Amino acid sequence: MITNVAAVTVFNGRTDKAPRRKIYIPTVIRGVSCVEAKGATVTNNGVWSDDVQYKIRIPVTADFQNHRLYLPEREYGNLDNAEAERYWTIQKGDLIVRGEYAGDNPLLYEDEISEYVRTHGLELIRIKEYADDTYGGSPYLKHWRIGGK
Repeated sequence: MITNVAAVTVFNGRTDKAPRRKIYIPTVIRGVSCVEAKGATVTNNGVWSDDVQYKIRIPVTADFQNHRLYLPEREYGNLDNAEAERYWTIQKGDLIVRGEYAGDNPLLYEDEISEYVRTHGLELIRIKEYADDTYGGSPYLKHWRIGGK
């Protein structure tokens, strides 16, 4: 698989029990493929809307922060925050940033991620769909495919 992005950061969401707010754990992944498709649509009343969609492919041979292992979302959801920092997953609604998250905070709220993205001029991608294509075939073809907006 050809990779064209130095790194992405996947922010996995979890429910923070005390404030009952969603909190995110960032994982930097290096050696990823990302394709951006821009489009526009016109409605009956002449209103234009931009539509940007992303297709991200993460090969199993990518470099994962601290050698984190992938867990399916159901298994990941059963972990506590300390255990979850050793793994990563893909879930609808989670966030991705093209580039490496350089902050020190291992647990962030969505407004903190949005502020980081805004101050660093990055694009925030919300996961809309994903597929686990890691079964069978060559290790060079195995990957996770993510679609987002």
